[in-house]
Order: sequence, then C-alpha cells, then structure tokens
Amino acid sequence: MTRFLYMAWRGIRFAVVYELRIYQSLYFWTARRQPTRSPGSIPFSYVRSVAPALIGFIVASAIEVPVAHLLLAPWPPVQIGFLIVGIWGLVWMFGLGAAMTVYPHTLDDTGIHIRNGFSARVDIPWNAIETVVLEQRSYEKGKHLQIDEAEGVRALCLTHGSETTATVVLQEPTEITIAKRTELVSQVRLRPDTPRSLVVAARQWTSRVS
Repeated sequence: MTRFLYMAWRGIRFAVVYELRIYQSLYFWTARRQPTRSPGSIPFSYVRSVAPALIGFIVASAIEVPVAHLLLAPWPPVQIGFLIVGIWGLVWMFGLGAAMTVYPHTLDDTGIHIRNGFSARVDIPWNAIETVVLEQRSYEKGKHLQIDEAEGVRALCLTHGSETTATVVLQEPTEITIAKRTELVSQVRLRPDTPRSLVVAARQWTSRVS
C-alpha cells in the first residue's frame, strides 16, 4: 500500500510539473526567450519534423471544438466540459511546440547540448567527441529516446519522425545521463532541422578547441 501511494504521488507530481513546464514554455515562446542558451552559443532547431503532426492536431481541434459545442447545445454540462477539455488540448499542443522551439540544440565553448524540449538534455563536452558526421538512420520503434545496438556500437538515439540525421562519435564509450538514467554509449544520434549546418559548425568548433 505504501509503495502504491508513493508511486501515485510520483505520478501526480510528474504530471503537475510537466503541465507547469508546458505553460512556462508558452511564456518563453511569446516572450521570444531561449532560457538555456549561453552567450555566443549557436542554436539548431528540431521542430520541422514534428510540425506537420502538431499543426494537423491543432487545426483539427480548432474545428472540432466549436462544432462539438454547437452539437452539444442541448446538454449544457457536457457542452461546457467538452469545451474546457478542447481548449486545454489546444493550449497543451501549442505549449509542446513552444517547448521544442525555446529549448533548441546548442553548440558553445563547453560542447554540444542536445535537447528534447524541457524533458531531456544531453551535454557532451568537446574533449569527449571524436567527430560529428552526417548519417541518416531510421528506427522501427516509436520512442523518441532509445538505445540502438548494432555491429558492436551502442548508440543513444534522440529521434524525431523515427529517424536521426547526425551522429556524434565519442572518443570512447562514455556514460551519458539523460532523463534520470545513465547509459554507456559510444555514439549519440539526433535529428536537427539542418543537420549539415550542425555538422559543419561542430567540426569547426572541435578543431578550434583541440
């Protein structure tokens, strides 16, 4: 019973914090702020691959909410409840898109910082990086964060649209901490909107700091 209550409390706390971070991201977006960017850092977005799905959901919801409101007019309590849920869903999807916009991948003097909104962050120092290459890979799993093991290579993959387009090759297997878990990997893969630009910038930075 105690364990059940603890797990329930953790779930509720996670949901509340996540919800608050969604609204915080909306605030940052409207204020045109990128809170984690350091002076001199170069941002790289990763929203393009998920934008069609987000826009599709927002447009469908924007149509569905007023239509359902009219159809449910004979039942005011249900009408009001559906209206509240519909507006909340719209705001939430805007917030999700805002989170991926205001927390971009960045390159700075300390290394490469890979993000997935406010929920995941991977920091890789330059001295741990061997090279950064263009490399498009597709994945069967739908998870955004996953481990891929093949041909003796263990990679941490932060996918969008079930693929990655750039690979950070590490000097040696390194423990990477992300989303409260630690993985020993030799590569980190990501999907920026402009992978070629990220690779060129990363190579210039590695040559500068080496």
